[in-house]
Amino acid sequence: MRHSITKKILQSLNQNSGFTIVETFITMAIFTIVMTGLYATVAVGESSWQVNQANVELQQQLRQGMGWMINDLRSSGNSSIVNVPANDTLYTTITFKVPTGVTAGSLVWAANTIQFVLGGSGGTDLQRIEGGVTTVIAQNIQTLQFRRSSSASDTLEVFMTAQRTTAKGNVMAAPLDFSIQLRN
Repeated sequence: MRHSITKKILQSLNQNSGFTIVETFITMAIFTIVMTGLYATVAVGESSWQVNQANVELQQQLRQGMGWMINDLRSSGNSSIVNVPANDTLYTTITFKVPTGVTAGSLVWAANTIQFVLGGSGGTDLQRIEGGVTTVIAQNIQTLQFRRSSSASDTLEVFMTAQRTTAKGNVMAAPLDFSIQLRN
């Protein structure tokens, strides 16, 4: 009995129970298809992430610029805006004064003007210039336009577009349009 068990073990070890070349190629083909699918999924996910990150950054820059402009321009008035008349024309810069107080019932205007303009090395920095001091308040801004309507001169319309290219060469653009009610 013991001899028959040993004989069976030796017979099973001597039999060729490996994989054939066809089975190996089929396994490699299936593995290649699965890995290609995984790579494509990762590549699409990375590209989507870059596009979304660029879009979020552009929106943040636009909102930051809008916040500064609303804070400064809301307190200005029709007569304090120097270079954007109420004639329905688009202008690329705005210069204005803000009130510093009230004396004898009349507004006292600041001596310095404030200006919003595109500048910087690439001309895409939204700059706030006051009293000779330039502050960059937003970047990647491609267009900046201001308009006052002849029928509603106390409302200022602002149009901005931010643009950025992702690492993979996708050009992302985001517009922002808003209106400011001039108070004084």
